[in-house]
Amino acid sequence: PTLPLSLVGPPPIDFLPASPQPQSMEASAPSQAPLVCPGHSRGVVQLSYSNPTPDGVFLISACLDSKPMLRRGETGDWIGTFEGHKGAVWSARLDTPALRAATGAADFTARLWDALSGDELHQFNCAHIVKSVHFSPDSRQLLCAGKFKKLKLFDVDKLSALQEIEGHTAGVKHALFIGDGAKAVSGGEDKTLRVWDLKSNKEIQAIEVQKEITSVDLTQDGSVVTVTAGTQVHFWDANKMEMIKTLDCPIVNPTLGGNVKVQDITSASLSPDKKKFIAGGPADQAWPDPWVHVFDYETGTEVECNKGHHGHVWDVAFAPDGETYASGADDGTIRIWQTNPGKPAAE
Repeated sequence: PTLPLSLVGPPPIDFLPASPQPQSMEASAPSQAPLVCPGHSRGVVQLSYSNPTPDGVFLISACLDSKPMLRRGETGDWIGTFEGHKGAVWSARLDTPALRAATGAADFTARLWDALSGDELHQFNCAHIVKSVHFSPDSRQLLCAGKFKKLKLFDVDKLSALQEIEGHTAGVKHALFIGDGAKAVSGGEDKTLRVWDLKSNKEIQAIEVQKEITSVDLTQDGSVVTVTAGTQVHFWDANKMEMIKTLDCPIVNPTLGGNVKVQDITSASLSPDKKKFIAGGPADQAWPDPWVHVFDYETGTEVECNKGHHGHVWDVAFAPDGETYASGADDGTIRIWQTNPGKPAAE
């Protein structure tokens, strides 16, 4: 069935197939042409899939153009645009049943939306740039983080502030609920991954990393937190609350022939079957990295490298079934890739 979605804003350009990949790395993986989802006018900085719902899977994108968009997760087809923010939107998420959306932006607000109609439901004033929003598993609370150096927790039913948690010494880029929602994990500019007990407001773990934390991602089953910092990717067990392993996976930009110094990873996502992880490269180099890199989870070896974007890749995310993954880049497009290119489609 089709959801009765009628969100604000004109539809972007028609959904287009990509041109074939012009070149690929020397790995054995076959090259692939991704599905291309245009529509944004600036960099796509965060992508987030919904949980599976009776109406399918949805994909929400945060963008520097201030207009987060909702799409069908399987095809990338545009559903609607959430209009209202007055600055770059850094984070966008859907709640567990995909009925409400939350966004965080440079206009110092986190906003709550009706994901069916596109109507804005509420604005939470955070007093500084919001870099991260995340719903609790029961969809009743919203966790926000940003330049204000602390975590802010809101009740999305009563539309009220619940608590603030201090401990970070610099801006926080990502904060996620873990487990049943009684704990959270966060990281950012102070080069420390912090774990919090939300009932006591106490920090229960602090893990120092190589550089500032550029992404924090949770697997579909909630069991593994993937963290990028510098050239390292950390995999942390959210159930046992201990580090599984750290892989050093420096990005080499094939555009430059591989003859450049290693570059940092800026985002990563672990596949649901925990066999591969995908990663995007840096923006702050003279030559931005437009490739989507695929690594073997066990060894950290790069096994595939996909070209399609025309700007550095801000964020990557696996779909819940692991069959595809999405990348968002500075070229304003989202691209959806096959995890196992060449694999026959399931009937």
